Amino acid sequence: MNVSTSALGVRRRKATSQNIDDEENAALLKLGPEFQLKQITNSGEEEQLIALNLSEARLLIRAALKERKNKNSKNREFEEDDEENEKEDEIENMNLAGPNSNEIMHKTLNYLSNFARYKNSSSTETVEKLLNDFSALVAEPLHPFELAQLGTLECEDAEEAKSLIPSLANKVSDVQLQSLLTELRKYQTLS
Repeated sequence: MNVSTSALGVRRRKATSQNIDDEENAALLKLGPEFQLKQITNSGEEEQLIALNLSEARLLIRAALKERKNKNSKNREFEEDDEENEKEDEIENMNLAGPNSNEIMHKTLNYLSNFARYKNSSSTETVEKLLNDFSALVAEPLHPFELAQLGTLECEDAEEAKSLIPSLANKVSDVQLQSLLTELRKYQTLS
């Protein structure tokens, strides 16, 4: 029996102890450095953080896969799909991903197909504009992560939204949040 000796005598780091109040205070958005508002690109330039909701991620992945599929096809005919009339299922996602794609790609596409609230690009663009306009109107601008969560979650009312996204509690009034949720529901694609 082979036993690795590389881990012998190595002590595991203990989690840094924090004040219990700090851990329980979810009203403050505490994200890691990868969620800072200013990001540095590979070329060294500063760029604003982008956070996608599930509908936006679904559209981007599907567009990339369609482009790859069209580039790889011999006849290079561009197939224009009407996304509003397109029925997404596992077989269609497998065809889009291609025969050589891995299981993770299939599962990701199926997950996004099931949980994306906005299925077509026009409603997704409208929702993005609504969320950005809403963020500009409130007293304290919302973090892109908070906006992405509002675009992903199907919150019925402001109370539910604030319980799922506690950092909204001190930034947005219930009336403002309720009007946004009502407006978002208008663009939701029912499937």
